[in-house]
Amino acid sequence: MNKLTNIVENYLQPELILVDIQEDTRGNYIRVIIDAERAVTLDETTELSKKLRNDEEFGSRFPNGFRLEVSTPGLDQPLEHPFQYRKNKDRQLKVTIMEGDQSRTITGKVMEADDTCVTLMKSGQEINLTYDQIKSAKVKISFN
Repeated sequence: MNKLTNIVENYLQPELILVDIQEDTRGNYIRVIIDAERAVTLDETTELSKKLRNDEEFGSRFPNGFRLEVSTPGLDQPLEHPFQYRKNKDRQLKVTIMEGDQSRTITGKVMEADDTCVTLMKSGQEINLTYDQIKSAKVKISFN
């Protein structure tokens, strides 16, 4: 997987971040997930896909051909990196935190986020959470 990671990162624009690579060698399928602190465009995913398809080293790993998907994390995917919390400022998050050996769920609006913690607003009260306290966090989708 390190070789694939190096190939993909070589083609990423500076502000894009490689979040994950999933490889299924039996099905000759590769899924590349990228993200950024801003919205990633369809043109950017298409451009990366074209570059990867034309890479000789990438193609040599799959001499019988391969299926390639380049996309961004879906709205239903948990947030994993601090930049993803910053990107979702002013949105509602559903966060599961650990308190000792018990978990608790909090839903609140992202007010601030830096490299160590996120601040949520819940019922007029600010809640500061470090990322190591967070078991999972997902954007709560609203259709207003």
